[in-house]
Amino acid sequence: MANITQTDFQELIHKIENRKILLPDFQREFVWKEEELQKKIVASVLTKMPIGSILLLSSTADEYSSKQLGINRTVDTDDIKGEVYYLLDGQQRVTVLSNVFSSVIHDNCSGVSELNSPALKRRFFLRIPKWKYINEEQDLFGIGKFSFPYLNPRNEVPHFLTADILPFIEIRTFLASDNLPYNPKVKLGTELDDFCLSAEKVYYIPLFLVVPTGKKQDKISLRYRTIMRKIATNIKDEILNAVVDAGEDNQTQIIESIFSDPDDRLEIMDDKKILEDKLVELAENWSDRFVEYLTSCISLMELNQIVVSSSQRERAIDIYENLNRGGVRLSTFDLIMARVAKVSKKNFYERITTYLQKTKVYAEDVIPDKVCIELKKAPYYKSYNATLNTMCYNKNKNEITSKYIDTMLDVFGLYCVNEHLDPEFFKLDQIKRDAILRLNPQSINENCEKVLDAIDKALFFFQTRCGIRSIQEINYSLMLVLVSVVFLKEEHYQKKDVHDLLEAWYFSVIFSGEYDRDQNVTMLNNLRDIYLTISGKKDIVWLNSIKNHVLAMPNFSDKDLLVMKKAETEERVPKQILRNFICQYLMAKTYPDMFESKKTVSVFSDDAANLEAHHIIPLGSVKKYDESSAVLRKKDKHVCNSPINFVLITKSANLAISSKSLDDYVGCLNSKAKSALNLTNYTSIAAFSTDDKVERFLDSRFDWLLGDIINHIDTLLANWQG
Repeated sequence: MANITQTDFQELIHKIENRKILLPDFQREFVWKEEELQKKIVASVLTKMPIGSILLLSSTADEYSSKQLGINRTVDTDDIKGEVYYLLDGQQRVTVLSNVFSSVIHDNCSGVSELNSPALKRRFFLRIPKWKYINEEQDLFGIGKFSFPYLNPRNEVPHFLTADILPFIEIRTFLASDNLPYNPKVKLGTELDDFCLSAEKVYYIPLFLVVPTGKKQDKISLRYRTIMRKIATNIKDEILNAVVDAGEDNQTQIIESIFSDPDDRLEIMDDKKILEDKLVELAENWSDRFVEYLTSCISLMELNQIVVSSSQRERAIDIYENLNRGGVRLSTFDLIMARVAKVSKKNFYERITTYLQKTKVYAEDVIPDKVCIELKKAPYYKSYNATLNTMCYNKNKNEITSKYIDTMLDVFGLYCVNEHLDPEFFKLDQIKRDAILRLNPQSINENCEKVLDAIDKALFFFQTRCGIRSIQEINYSLMLVLVSVVFLKEEHYQKKDVHDLLEAWYFSVIFSGEYDRDQNVTMLNNLRDIYLTISGKKDIVWLNSIKNHVLAMPNFSDKDLLVMKKAETEERVPKQILRNFICQYLMAKTYPDMFESKKTVSVFSDDAANLEAHHIIPLGSVKKYDESSAVLRKKDKHVCNSPINFVLITKSANLAISSKSLDDYVGCLNSKAKSALNLTNYTSIAAFSTDDKVERFLDSRFDWLLGDIINHIDTLLANWQG
């Protein structure tokens, strides 16, 4: 279980100083760079407002490659003993606040070149108006009456809000080469005192001294209290000089504004030495309470600290995602990258993206002839890359799609603990997130390219065999995992019979609803069966039993459901994916476009990315006088929205045909496409003038499609039967 406590930020800073809090090397940038954003969180702290939560994962220093907060250099953790805490969430606020209230970040780096952002070359001060100018601004800290407004600064909540104190927070920047007294690499001395006291109208409290760090903590603490006392002394001198220089009436007014006790007033008026003594006492009191107030803002910070043990990494990710809904996600992949970085000097993400973009070599003799012809016609044929062609990686954004990452992690999970690929040792637990998080980083590091190659070969299979244009079109992600694990063995990938077996399996399961539930269990069972079948240890009976449910699975792909019989009176409607599956199946076989005779519909055609689903029976041919095609298109239960009534055509053809009359529509049909798509009886729009005629057409088309798919699967399995 997670342990949730309120943060003592002083203690947190000292843990950062001692390398007990580390930032896993996720390569996330420090993004809270704007001065105003940084000032706002400082204002929240100084008003004792809640500022959210941080998430820490307790573990050992050798678990993840990591950095110290605010520093771009990977930290050497060999000499770090005992428990450490990895900061999973809260990097931005903890970095800012550590830089504001201490010098810990600068103590831990050799110079500004090691900072992970120029935005950390800042020093924060609290601006305090001088006594004689106090009427020009809000008096938040009792300067006018020279009495700190809270008797118990540690426990009292201030009367001012963040908007009130925000104007009093000032930032000073520094450079590596300057000699400014607040530069963290400049020796701390009285020059800082002079800076804090010498402005015309204000004093400056250096907030970076509030939590002393480093070897000179005592000197920092002394400097901080000295500056606070000097400010108080200067305020005392301002008041004393004002009394001395004022006329009698004004003297009385000043003294009455500061001292409420009538007896004190009489003593003070009679003896200026008593006035000075009283002011010295007030100065000490005001200074001490101010220091106590600032200390309490840090030590009692309204920042919840959530600590999760290393045995519950998976829970830590869930907590992170609950804290950051709509924001940047922490993923299993993030933690895996940080672990691999401990055993590899090369950035893991960069290594993956570089490999994804490499030129690949594919076995052409495993591709169906029609598809091979289409691939060779593609302009990118010589540089074809299945991973890039299925849009798994966005080069402009340097972003790997999440579906690819999930696949990669699952393949690692199945392979790294079973490198002999023994089908009996494929287990469901191996693809659970907690198991993946426990994988040996050395094994991931050593098998990285092998896994990436296997996934690329699997994507090649889905493109050349299954009518898949992009990874997002693989509706059941675990199917990609299965094929990738099969192709971890190069000899499997090189055999056309294995591709045939996998294609038969793919079309059998998508049209039978095999993956419509219990996908994890189904995938593991299928994976074992396929490995055993390839090795000759199991016959094909298991796949034939799945094939028997193709376009026959009740409430998923049965005939009445797909041809929309009684759809208007029943609750059942086919799932959208059935339309996609049918279109993909037809495209995998390749066919001439319905209306553009010179164009072929295939994964590798010039128009592949812009193909559109088209109603074979146009909605305009069945609409009633008071209906529109747009309205019918949205009616899930309308018979013409049956998955059987769809096919992919080019966008240009779709635009062209939309301007044709219904009478001209049939005449525009390409005869070769009519033959390939079993539309030879499609001779007139009048053939669909009634619902019964439409139903008969869809009924016939269903029978053809069922027969075609079964015949195709049987042909693919010919070498595996008996």
